[in-house]
Amino acid sequence: MKANFDFSLSPKEAIAYLKNKELRVSFNYDEIMHEAHHTAFTVAKVMRDDLLMDIRESIAKALEDGIPFSEWKKSLKPTLKSYGWWGETEVENPKTGEIKTIHVGSRRLKTIFYTNMRVAYSVGRYKQMKALPLSTYWRYNSMLLPTSRDTHKAKHGIVKHRDDPWWQTNYPPNAWNCVCYVTAHRKREVEKRGWKITEHPIENIASKDWAYDVGAGTRVGKLEKIDLDKSLEKLPQLFPDESKKDISEEKLKKLFYTALGVKEGDLFIDKTGNALLVDDRLFRYGDGKSKIKSRKERKLVFQKFADTLKDPDEVYLEIEHEGEPTGKSGKKKKKYRISKKFFKYYMDEKGRKMAIVAIFHFTDDKTVGSSIHLLTPAQVEKRRKDFLIFQKGRK
Repeated sequence: MKANFDFSLSPKEAIAYLKNKELRVSFNYDEIMHEAHHTAFTVAKVMRDDLLMDIRESIAKALEDGIPFSEWKKSLKPTLKSYGWWGETEVENPKTGEIKTIHVGSRRLKTIFYTNMRVAYSVGRYKQMKALPLSTYWRYNSMLLPTSRDTHKAKHGIVKHRDDPWWQTNYPPNAWNCVCYVTAHRKREVEKRGWKITEHPIENIASKDWAYDVGAGTRVGKLEKIDLDKSLEKLPQLFPDESKKDISEEKLKKLFYTALGVKEGDLFIDKTGNALLVDDRLFRYGDGKSKIKSRKERKLVFQKFADTLKDPDEVYLEIEHEGEPTGKSGKKKKKYRISKKFFKYYMDEKGRKMAIVAIFHFTDDKTVGSSIHLLTPAQVEKRRKDFLIFQKGRK
């Protein structure tokens, strides 16, 4: 069923809502429900942050530019194919190892598109309606289509005060493909039209996946960087561990993998739910030379490297553009690489901010570690850039 969107209304709030959502990979939809709708953008079975970011940005652009589903699908399809997320696709649950075959086609994309459009639009409309000082009564409207749910039809015409608790869990959408909507009215208008105001409690109609407060979306703010200058005194101090000075590289790496709880070459599930391939590429350059030997301080803070992946303070996605080469068709194709960066913050013995950063790159079929090292006080802020997707303590 196609939802109708009134693009004559400014979609500013809806666009901001979509763009401010954190990314969250999820194998099963029910892993992210209710209030998490407002803090995380997720597409079930999408297990890569880079693909998820592309989908989210494409939906935000479609909302901003008024792009219909057919055009959005056409523009997104090449991206999905490049990730291998089109047609019959095998997806592995990184938490359990379960392999599931799914079909990615028009039907799945239609659900992704209209669900996210509908929720974003509803959040934007909710905020606009709340801002109308005199229109304090809201009316529930069902489209009264043959496919409309009977429970939704039964609530058509219900008028309740906008502060009534019923709206907290029943402001549409109230189910998959629900196209019900709410209109705001002044009390004088309600009386003039002869509508009855329902003041007594009524039963909820939202399905379990949708029984959450749409209005909470207006409270979602973009993740802000931790102010390291203000929190400097609270940062743990990082002292070089001189006892590691004479330990061999192989023993140091073994201590790292043991602390992380994986073997070299295993997958590690990070705080955002992404599967990371962790191997010795973290500790050597492209020519095979050791990064551990090249800088003494790496060896002396090696005991903290595993903590950076297990318990990061912040995680960023950084987009590195590499020019716009011309393809065979003559059209310019954007070429870029997405890196995922894990930060753990400390204070040195002189009271200056410093950090350990672990960097991973998205390849065609996996997310691979490329480096983990210590940042000097002068480097910390320069490396904290692009898209912040995780912050410790923020659910």
